[in-house]
Amino acid sequence: MSQHENANLNMLSRDNAVVLLVDHQVGLISGVRDIPLGDLKHNVVALAKAARTLGVPVIVTATMPDGMWGPTMPELTAALPGVQVISRTVINAWEDPNVRAAIEQTGRKQIIVAGVSLEICASFPALSAKAAGYDTRVVLDASGTFNEAKRTAGLQRLLGAGIPVTDYATAAVEMLRSNVDPSAGEVYSDMDMPFATLVWQIQSGFTKT
Repeated sequence: MSQHENANLNMLSRDNAVVLLVDHQVGLISGVRDIPLGDLKHNVVALAKAARTLGVPVIVTATMPDGMWGPTMPELTAALPGVQVISRTVINAWEDPNVRAAIEQTGRKQIIVAGVSLEICASFPALSAKAAGYDTRVVLDASGTFNEAKRTAGLQRLLGAGIPVTDYATAAVEMLRSNVDPSAGEVYSDMDMPFATLVWQIQSGFTKT
Protein backbone atom coordinates (compact mmCIF):
# COMPACT_ATOMS: atom_id res chain seq x y z
CA MET A 1 0.00 0.00 0.00
CA SER A 2 1.27 3.45 -0.90
CA GLN A 3 2.23 5.63 2.05
CA HIS A 4 -0.04 8.30 0.55
CA GLU A 5 -3.07 6.04 0.14
CA ASN A 6 -5.91 6.58 2.62
CA ALA A 7 -6.05 3.34 4.60
CA ASN A 8 -9.58 4.14 5.75
CA LEU A 9 -10.77 3.46 2.21
CA ASN A 10 -9.44 -0.10 2.23
CA MET A 11 -11.88 -2.63 3.64
CA LEU A 12 -10.51 -5.43 5.76
CA SER A 13 -10.57 -8.80 4.01
CA ARG A 14 -10.65 -12.20 5.65
CA ASP A 15 -8.44 -13.41 2.80
CA ASN A 16 -5.75 -10.78 3.34
CA ALA A 17 -5.79 -10.09 7.09
CA VAL A 18 -3.86 -11.45 10.04
CA VAL A 19 -4.52 -10.63 13.70
CA LEU A 20 -1.58 -9.81 15.96
CA LEU A 21 -2.29 -9.84 19.71
CA VAL A 22 0.52 -8.35 21.77
CA ASP A 23 1.15 -8.69 25.50
CA HIS A 24 -2.31 -9.44 26.86
CA GLN A 25 -0.50 -10.72 29.94
CA VAL A 26 -1.94 -11.01 33.42
CA GLY A 27 0.54 -8.58 34.94
CA LEU A 28 0.07 -5.92 32.29
CA ILE A 29 -3.71 -6.07 32.03
CA SER A 30 -3.99 -5.63 35.79
CA GLY A 31 -2.73 -2.06 35.33
CA VAL A 32 -5.18 -1.08 32.56
CA ARG A 33 -7.30 1.92 33.53
CA ASP A 34 -8.81 3.26 30.29
CA ILE A 35 -11.25 0.37 29.78
CA PRO A 36 -12.89 -1.93 32.34
CA LEU A 37 -10.82 -5.08 32.66
CA GLY A 38 -13.81 -7.33 32.05
CA ASP A 39 -14.58 -5.48 28.82
CA LEU A 40 -10.98 -5.74 27.63
CA LYS A 41 -10.89 -9.49 28.25
CA HIS A 42 -14.23 -9.98 26.55
CA ASN A 43 -13.29 -7.94 23.50
CA VAL A 44 -9.90 -9.48 22.78
CA VAL A 45 -11.29 -13.00 23.21
CA ALA A 46 -14.23 -12.18 20.94
CA LEU A 47 -11.87 -10.75 18.31
CA ALA A 48 -9.71 -13.88 18.44
CA LYS A 49 -12.70 -16.22 18.17
CA ALA A 50 -14.28 -14.33 15.28
CA ALA A 51 -10.99 -14.25 13.42
CA ARG A 52 -10.59 -18.00 13.78
CA THR A 53 -14.12 -18.60 12.56
CA LEU A 54 -13.41 -16.46 9.50
CA GLY A 55 -10.19 -18.33 8.78
CA VAL A 56 -8.00 -15.37 9.68
CA PRO A 57 -4.65 -16.35 11.25
CA VAL A 58 -4.12 -15.18 14.84
CA ILE A 59 -0.61 -14.59 16.16
CA VAL A 60 -0.09 -14.14 19.90
CA THR A 61 3.09 -12.83 21.48
CA ALA A 62 4.16 -12.01 25.04
CA THR A 63 7.07 -10.15 26.60
CA MET A 64 9.12 -12.54 28.78
CA PRO A 65 6.03 -14.40 30.08
CA ASP A 66 8.11 -16.14 32.75
CA GLY A 67 9.03 -12.75 34.21
CA MET A 68 7.24 -9.91 35.92
CA TRP A 69 4.45 -9.47 33.35
CA GLY A 70 3.31 -13.06 33.64
CA PRO A 71 1.66 -15.36 31.12
CA THR A 72 -0.92 -14.48 28.50
CA MET A 73 -4.34 -14.23 30.11
CA PRO A 74 -5.88 -17.72 30.28
CA GLU A 75 -9.16 -16.63 28.68
CA LEU A 76 -7.27 -15.82 25.49
CA THR A 77 -5.17 -18.95 25.32
CA ALA A 78 -8.30 -21.03 25.97
CA ALA A 79 -9.97 -19.36 22.98
CA LEU A 80 -7.01 -20.22 20.75
CA PRO A 81 -6.24 -23.91 21.22
CA GLY A 82 -3.15 -24.94 19.32
CA VAL A 83 -1.85 -21.38 18.95
CA GLN A 84 1.60 -21.07 20.48
CA VAL A 85 2.41 -17.82 22.27
CA ILE A 86 5.63 -16.37 20.85
CA SER A 87 7.87 -15.25 23.70
CA ARG A 88 10.16 -12.31 23.06
CA THR A 89 12.51 -9.87 24.79
CA VAL A 90 12.34 -6.88 22.42
CA ILE A 91 9.69 -4.28 23.17
CA ASN A 92 8.50 -3.75 19.59
CA ALA A 93 6.95 -7.05 18.51
CA TRP A 94 7.73 -6.28 14.86
CA GLU A 95 11.43 -6.35 15.69
CA ASP A 96 11.23 -9.92 16.95
CA PRO A 97 12.26 -12.19 14.06
CA ASN A 98 9.88 -14.96 15.12
CA VAL A 99 6.88 -12.64 15.23
CA ARG A 100 7.76 -11.04 11.93
CA ALA A 101 8.36 -14.42 10.31
CA ALA A 102 4.97 -15.66 11.54
CA ILE A 103 3.29 -12.67 9.90
CA GLU A 104 5.29 -12.91 6.68
CA GLN A 105 4.58 -16.63 6.35
CA THR A 106 0.86 -15.93 6.10
CA GLY A 107 1.45 -13.92 2.93
CA ARG A 108 -1.17 -11.44 4.12
CA LYS A 109 -0.81 -7.67 3.95
CA GLN A 110 -3.42 -6.38 6.40
CA ILE A 111 -2.39 -6.57 10.06
CA ILE A 112 -5.03 -6.08 12.74
CA VAL A 113 -3.18 -5.27 15.96
CA ALA A 114 -4.33 -5.17 19.58
CA GLY A 115 -2.09 -4.91 22.61
CA VAL A 116 -1.39 -3.79 26.13
CA SER A 117 -0.31 -1.11 26.29
CA LEU A 118 -1.97 0.75 23.44
CA GLU A 119 0.73 3.36 22.92
CA ILE A 120 3.61 0.87 22.98
CA CYS A 121 2.68 -2.77 22.51
CA ALA A 122 -0.04 -2.12 19.93
CA SER A 123 1.30 1.07 18.36
CA PHE A 124 4.97 0.19 17.88
CA PRO A 125 4.41 -2.92 15.69
CA ALA A 126 1.56 -1.18 13.84
CA LEU A 127 3.83 1.76 13.02
CA SER A 128 6.77 -0.44 12.02
CA ALA A 129 4.65 -2.74 9.87
CA LYS A 130 3.08 0.23 8.10
CA ALA A 131 6.56 1.61 7.40
CA ALA A 132 7.38 -1.80 5.90
CA GLY A 133 4.44 -1.51 3.50
CA TYR A 134 1.64 -3.27 5.36
CA ASP A 135 -1.91 -2.00 5.84
CA THR A 136 -2.17 -1.89 9.63
CA ARG A 137 -5.11 -1.22 11.95
CA VAL A 138 -5.30 -1.03 15.74
CA VAL A 139 -8.28 -2.39 17.66
CA LEU A 140 -8.93 0.18 20.37
CA ASP A 141 -11.33 -1.77 22.57
CA ALA A 142 -9.15 -4.90 22.50
CA SER A 143 -6.19 -2.82 23.68
CA GLY A 144 -5.66 -0.91 26.89
CA THR A 145 -3.30 1.37 28.72
CA PHE A 146 -2.59 2.81 32.11
CA ASN A 147 -3.85 6.39 32.06
CA GLU A 148 -5.57 8.93 29.83
CA ALA A 149 -2.36 10.67 28.77
CA LYS A 150 -0.98 7.41 27.39
CA ARG A 151 -4.22 6.71 25.55
CA THR A 152 -4.23 10.19 24.01
CA ALA A 153 -0.56 10.01 23.03
CA GLY A 154 -1.02 6.60 21.44
CA LEU A 155 -4.08 7.62 19.46
CA GLN A 156 -2.50 10.81 18.20
CA ARG A 157 0.58 8.99 16.99
CA LEU A 158 -1.44 6.31 15.21
CA LEU A 159 -3.73 8.78 13.51
CA GLY A 160 -0.81 11.02 12.61
CA ALA A 161 0.80 8.05 10.88
CA GLY A 162 -2.39 7.29 8.98
CA ILE A 163 -3.16 4.09 10.87
CA PRO A 164 -6.92 3.62 11.32
CA VAL A 165 -8.31 2.74 14.73
CA THR A 166 -11.22 0.33 14.84
CA ASP A 167 -13.14 -1.76 17.38
CA TYR A 168 -13.35 -5.52 17.65
CA ALA A 169 -16.92 -5.87 16.36
CA THR A 170 -16.40 -3.55 13.40
CA ALA A 171 -13.26 -5.45 12.39
CA ALA A 172 -15.12 -8.76 12.55
CA VAL A 173 -18.16 -7.53 10.61
CA GLU A 174 -15.94 -5.83 8.04
CA MET A 175 -14.31 -9.17 7.30
CA LEU A 176 -17.62 -11.06 7.41
CA ARG A 177 -19.13 -8.80 4.72
CA SER A 178 -22.51 -10.55 4.43
CA ASN A 179 -25.17 -11.65 6.91
CA VAL A 180 -26.06 -14.58 4.67
CA ASP A 181 -22.50 -15.88 4.78
CA PRO A 182 -22.53 -19.46 6.16
CA SER A 183 -20.26 -18.39 9.02
CA ALA A 184 -22.33 -15.34 10.01
CA GLY A 185 -24.19 -17.00 12.86
CA GLU A 186 -21.00 -18.29 14.43
CA VAL A 187 -19.22 -14.95 13.96
CA TYR A 188 -22.01 -13.09 15.74
CA SER A 189 -21.91 -15.70 18.49
CA ASP A 190 -18.14 -15.22 18.78
CA MET A 191 -18.59 -11.45 19.04
CA ASP A 192 -20.90 -12.06 22.01
CA MET A 193 -22.87 -8.85 21.67
CA PRO A 194 -26.17 -9.54 23.49
CA PHE A 195 -28.33 -7.30 21.31
CA ALA A 196 -26.80 -8.63 18.10
CA THR A 197 -27.28 -12.21 19.26
CA LEU A 198 -30.94 -11.48 19.99
CA VAL A 199 -31.47 -9.89 16.59
CA TRP A 200 -29.79 -12.85 14.90
CA GLN A 201 -32.03 -15.27 16.81
CA ILE A 202 -35.12 -13.32 15.78
CA GLN A 203 -33.99 -13.28 12.16
CA SER A 204 -33.29 -17.00 12.25
CA GLY A 205 -36.72 -17.64 13.72
CA PHE A 206 -38.42 -15.75 10.88
CA THR A 207 -36.32 -17.59 8.33
CA LYS A 208 -37.45 -20.97 9.66
CA THR A 209 -41.18 -20.13 9.58
